[in-house]
Amino acid sequence: MKLSMEDILLMSALEKVTGVSAKDCIAKDNVISYLVKEADVGKAIGKGAVNVKDLEAKLKKRIEIVGYYPEPEKLVAASLEVKYNSAQVKGSKLVLAMDGQEKRKALSNMGRFKRVKEFVERNYKLDLILN
Repeated sequence: MKLSMEDILLMSALEKVTGVSAKDCIAKDNVISYLVKEADVGKAIGKGAVNVKDLEAKLKKRIEIVGYYPEPEKLVAASLEVKYNSAQVKGSKLVLAMDGQEKRKALSNMGRFKRVKEFVERNYKLDLILN
């Protein structure tokens, strides 16, 4: 995974404000998504979301904190707040089987879905498919 200088600076800003180091970062449109260890999500957000609000004020963008899990399907389920029936890795694809309502919920925020899909591609080398 290659990080740009902008990504490194954004990750540094998160660490200065929260004391949490990010594993990855995606800045698209007006949103910056940080991938942090699952155990550090609460610390990164801060009590009453104080850290997120501080970072949003400094960077003038919306901040999103995503927890990193060793299993890519858990990252997808937690960050999109969905439940899946089964997960299979087929070659370089992660296929999540879910019912129609959960799939609609996952795709209801297309921007977030695209960022989560990119995190899966960059950190697990898998293409995310919802089935």
